Amino acid sequence: MEKPVDHATESSETIPHKSNDLENTNHPDESEHQSQNNNPTETATTPESESSQLSLPQVMEAVDDFIQSLSSSTDPLQEIPPAVEPFPETVDSLVSKMESSGLGRDETEDSAFINAVNRISISVIRLRELNLDSTPVSSWLNRASSVQHRAVSLLDEEFRHLLDRSKDNKKKNGDEHNKHDESDDNNPPQEEETFPDIPPESIPTLKKIAGAMISAGYETECCMSYETSRRHAFKEELSEIRFEGINVDDVQRIPWESLQGEIASWISIVRRCSSVLFPGELSLCRTVFPEQDHASLRKGLFTGLVSAVTIRFLDFSGAVVLTKRSSEKLFKFLDMYETLRELIPAVEESDSDLIQEIKLSQTRLGEAAVTIFGELENSIKTDIGRTPVPSGAVHPLTRYTMNYLKYACEYKDTLNQVFQHYEKAETDETEPEPERHQREDDEEYKTSAFARQMIRVMELLDANLEVKSGLYRDPSLRSIFLMNNGRYILQKIKGSIEIRDLMGQAWTRKRSTELRQYHKSYQRETWGKVLQCMNQEGLQVNGKISKTALKERFKIFNNMFDEIHKTQSTWIVNDEQMQSELRVSIAALVIPAYRSFFGRYKQHIDSGRHTDKYVKYQPEDIESVIDDLFDGNPASMGRKRT
Repeated sequence: MEKPVDHATESSETIPHKSNDLENTNHPDESEHQSQNNNPTETATTPESESSQLSLPQVMEAVDDFIQSLSSSTDPLQEIPPAVEPFPETVDSLVSKMESSGLGRDETEDSAFINAVNRISISVIRLRELNLDSTPVSSWLNRASSVQHRAVSLLDEEFRHLLDRSKDNKKKNGDEHNKHDESDDNNPPQEEETFPDIPPESIPTLKKIAGAMISAGYETECCMSYETSRRHAFKEELSEIRFEGINVDDVQRIPWESLQGEIASWISIVRRCSSVLFPGELSLCRTVFPEQDHASLRKGLFTGLVSAVTIRFLDFSGAVVLTKRSSEKLFKFLDMYETLRELIPAVEESDSDLIQEIKLSQTRLGEAAVTIFGELENSIKTDIGRTPVPSGAVHPLTRYTMNYLKYACEYKDTLNQVFQHYEKAETDETEPEPERHQREDDEEYKTSAFARQMIRVMELLDANLEVKSGLYRDPSLRSIFLMNNGRYILQKIKGSIEIRDLMGQAWTRKRSTELRQYHKSYQRETWGKVLQCMNQEGLQVNGKISKTALKERFKIFNNMFDEIHKTQSTWIVNDEQMQSELRVSIAALVIPAYRSFFGRYKQHIDSGRHTDKYVKYQPEDIESVIDDLFDGNPASMGRKRT
């Protein structure tokens, strides 16, 4: 066996004489002084006297040799070497000194003391394993065991004391932080401590004490002290961030508006645990118990600390899931889902059962989100209002659906994860494996799970709007309604990178093509008949222009144009660009045709009386009237007529 590494520095302290009574070892210097005065010559020549003059490092070296011999010697040990004989009293003396001064103040003294405790613990353990019958050895073992117990008790007390100093350190840091804020707001704040509330200078001592206690066989006591102290400190930390205010029992009773505030507090607290508190505790635990063979110990301590708090987090999320489902709750549920997802890496070194509990709670939130999103589909299917929206404007269902989807797409990665998990669970139960693989090879399935849901919602909305367009008797207004809603949908998609990426360019191009078809349909239904009344057919009788027929044509044009103006100036085109495009396309279609008709035939009726009765519009007036269309303002009728 290798010798324990000795970090003690040289010391002038010498080993006291062997004493038959352990209590007499409390004053080694006095005992040594009396022995030397009674018989100084004998003290100088006996082995016992020689051993009493050894320095502490020399004694440690002698003990190391003794421990080495216990492992290598084949002869039964009959007595303790003289240099090692007074070692229990030496350690006992160090215990007394440390009881008055305490650990954590002088690293050199701490190391010397803990190294001494480590050696006496190893000696006791080795001798117990040998189970020797020698009376001198048994006597020394009893003395050493008693001193070891006293030393470890002191270590345990100091261990708890150093851990509990975190409260004082936290208060001091808080005061210094406040003082810093008051004195100098320009300096950037210091980075947060790696370890929660523990003074950095205490960390090495805590690590050494833990190692000494575990080596001495007091692992249970060490872990109990550590867990008790850290749990108390953690409880105080949570209390300061108002964790106690989240009452699971009230979740089912309080209104949703109030519950949203509780959820926001829950999210804030869980995220602080995920990003600061849990990693800090894990870092501290790894540092205090660093050895490789302490992995299970660290796991147990960390799990014990975080599990009780985490279960309370999960109880709250479980209570929220059981509240009545409604569409406005989707985004809070997704926030909670994401919060638990962030929590998992922070507790990955805890017990696997705890991680499974978190994942189960996360799954329940995801399933609730799927259900709530499904309500959007149901609301579209069941919206069967029989009253058309006045003036062909954007339907409230379109606005609600697109705004809801736009907001939902801010959670697209989370929703994709949720729907993917839901689809997998559903298909695993219903589809044989060959069919499942075949479906997964389809082009449609290669899009993301959430994208498929978005496309389904869009299809449902399109079908609903198509039905609602049938509520308009005027085919032209039907086209305007579909154009308004289609344009609104397209602009929402173009204005959101998330939706645009989900729906894809092909879908967007298809939507643009549909809008052009609605535009053409409107022009055909509204202006096709107007253009027909300006053709030349039927205006000539026996090779000459019939003034009667010509007057009738102008009259028909006037009536049709007046009616269109009267009706369609009350219609609404919400999108300014689309409104402008419509007016420009109408002007490009009507004005050239009217100018040509007007220029060719007006002269034939100028010579008669009441010319204005038939020719109401000059070519330049047509554009002014067209500019009145789609304003949704009936008062504009005739405003720009000549």
